[in-house]
Amino acid sequence: MFTLSAPKLQAITEELREILDGEFISPIEDGSISVLPGDTQQVSLILQYASRRRLTVDPRGGGTKLRWANGSVPHIRLGLSRLNRLLDHPWQDLTCTVQAGCTWTSLQQYLARHEQFIALDPLFADRATVGGILATNDSGSLRQRYGGLRDLVIGMTLVLSDGTIARTGGKVVKNVAGYDLSKLLTGSMGTLAVITEANFRLHALPQHTRVFTIGAPDATCLSRLIHILRESHLLMQALQIRRNKSEAHLDISLTSHPAAQQDELLSQMAQAEGLVLQEINEASCFIRDRPHAEGSTFVRISTLPVDVCAFVDQLQHVAQKIDIDSVSQAIGLHDVMFRGSGDEITKVIHNLSSGPSISVVMLEPGPDVDTQAFRVPAPVMSVMRAVKRSFDPDDILGPGKFFVTQ
Repeated sequence: MFTLSAPKLQAITEELREILDGEFISPIEDGSISVLPGDTQQVSLILQYASRRRLTVDPRGGGTKLRWANGSVPHIRLGLSRLNRLLDHPWQDLTCTVQAGCTWTSLQQYLARHEQFIALDPLFADRATVGGILATNDSGSLRQRYGGLRDLVIGMTLVLSDGTIARTGGKVVKNVAGYDLSKLLTGSMGTLAVITEANFRLHALPQHTRVFTIGAPDATCLSRLIHILRESHLLMQALQIRRNKSEAHLDISLTSHPAAQQDELLSQMAQAEGLVLQEINEASCFIRDRPHAEGSTFVRISTLPVDVCAFVDQLQHVAQKIDIDSVSQAIGLHDVMFRGSGDEITKVIHNLSSGPSISVVMLEPGPDVDTQAFRVPAPVMSVMRAVKRSFDPDDILGPGKFFVTQ
């Protein structure tokens, strides 16, 4: 972006104060302007202004994933923290409508009053907001049973770069009218439109959750059991593999009624493979943000489900000078943390990216790690550029994310 001069910055700030209460507008040190609208209409007015003045805008929620697809400094940082209300909860229909600035934990706490929840376990749930989670398409081990975020969102209210307010999807699960733009906007990192409200399908809170873990010297020892579990009729809510240099653990969350005695069946399956099942009292093993540490490099990798165990074992042998911890879903998604030499980590990520049937996305680079966040094949990139031009022809939103637009 071109840097705003001090007089220009002051003039834009004053003009924005005519649109919005001055209390919620302030210049910040990096040369951009922080703006905190209070509703969808104010978001629309701000984007209309930015579009007329050709000013770039970067929407943000709780700030937990600012480095994911980190772009260039925008002219306006559009914070959505004031859009933090649950707008509608027809609990009998198992749906809800919520503003984008609502934190995930506060939303789930309210839904729990009716013994319901959104079946998603994003990172940093106490600070991450609905809009930010949608923009980054974050999901965890609950995907094993309930599907990903795109399967749970059924509608959105969004504001296009020219200020147009649009609605996609609906408030009921069986809504099939029109284009399903909700799936397109999920994971778009705020580059296509600003999400201000979202409609979700809900599920009943499990009443009988028990968590088990199985330790092994490596993940390959767990491979056959994982296959058996996925083919079984056990009522599993989550299935994940944790791996570090010394050992591997398979974590299993069962939600069946005790009378079904599925824990006994699970124990028998483990014993048949020469493994020992251990019940643990808390589900802390499924808290995804625990492995995150300051200065680590965070990468998300996808592989074929049949390759999960072999891949996480392979990770432990790619470099001797760096520490690698991974948390993997049985469906083939891996959250991987690297700690050590930036040059070594860069080399490892480059080698992994060139492997067959593997997709690597750099989400948070550590110190001295120099590698591209997204390696998008040319045909896919051309489609992404075409979609970007259709939604945001003047390159207003999310400057520098995914690619530098022309």
